[in-house]
Amino acid sequence: MPETAKSLLEKLIRFDSVNPSLDSNGGGERAIGAYIVEFCRDNDICCRLQDVEGERRNVLASVQGSGPETLLFVAHLDTVPAPGWPRNPFEPYAAENRLYGRGSCDTKASLAVMLSALNSIKREKPRATIVVAGSVDEEYQKIGARALGMIEPRFSGAIVGEPTNLEMVVAHKGSVRWRIETTGRAAHTSIPENGLNAIEAMAEVVISLKRLNEDLRKRPAPLTGPPTLTVSLIEGGSDICTVPASCVISLDRRLVPGESPAAALHEVNAVLDALKRSNPHLQVKSIMPPAEDFPVSGAMATRLAEVTRRACQRFGGTGEPRGVPYGTDASQLSAAGIPCIVLGPGSIEQAHTIDEYVDIAQLDKAFEIYRSIMLDY
Repeated sequence: MPETAKSLLEKLIRFDSVNPSLDSNGGGERAIGAYIVEFCRDNDICCRLQDVEGERRNVLASVQGSGPETLLFVAHLDTVPAPGWPRNPFEPYAAENRLYGRGSCDTKASLAVMLSALNSIKREKPRATIVVAGSVDEEYQKIGARALGMIEPRFSGAIVGEPTNLEMVVAHKGSVRWRIETTGRAAHTSIPENGLNAIEAMAEVVISLKRLNEDLRKRPAPLTGPPTLTVSLIEGGSDICTVPASCVISLDRRLVPGESPAAALHEVNAVLDALKRSNPHLQVKSIMPPAEDFPVSGAMATRLAEVTRRACQRFGGTGEPRGVPYGTDASQLSAAGIPCIVLGPGSIEQAHTIDEYVDIAQLDKAFEIYRSIMLDY
């Protein structure tokens, strides 16, 4: 009897696949990737590894289709760390029709269901070749998705597994993240007039960026909500008795469809230039290079969207196109020219939380949705 998606998900949760870039003690993707290779071997499914960086590899399972197109289903292997859990986050447990564990909804549920659906169609000769990929590093810099986007010939489209409550997401925000530094001059705090206070200088910068964010939030973006700018980290100074000679902030600028990282950077740098013109003593600069994730849109008018809409209407969700404010692997795939729809079981409100869970009933619905898309595309 084929393994159920719930049973497979329980096995995937047991792997500590915490992204090592987020926690040096994290287990990484190697062991969970090896298990997927074993699952494919046991179920007579073609499987290969794609080298990404060092020992980090994407896993690609596939069923050959009768036509020329290839459709990608992708869910990431890595998870965020799991501090503060009242129990072992890598030991799944079920209660009240929920399955708990780190990664249960974000996004091992999607991966388990995708693999189960792929296993179910392997003798049904789909028109498109179906590839199910487990990607590395989604939670940090999405290097796995970037590698998938470089595969030739290019995938005809992609279903990106994330917790959307089985709703069809056709647009989401991107982001650009970088740092800004103010430079002052150190002096003893008993004679502060001999120094230049970099923290006070940064306070002027932060206030100006707050005003920019207020302007950004007035820009319309119907599916995703408006763009935003957040000062998320600050550090500066050397000790309590010294005028700080340096201060650094980190910025998270969320991009809506139609915006580019370069334009967002230019907008902030224009604010910094204006500050420098009004205060000749201010020394401030952006620290490059930034980390970039592109906004996603463009799949609305595709055959993939129509097939997905019908599957959702039949088995779960509404089939109505949605937009979300968070980012996914679709950012890198879409940038490579691959139409992407984000769709999966679970709620984003559970992602990254203590006692993360997925609704077990959604696993069965997601199985039917994914299977229908695989066979109808």
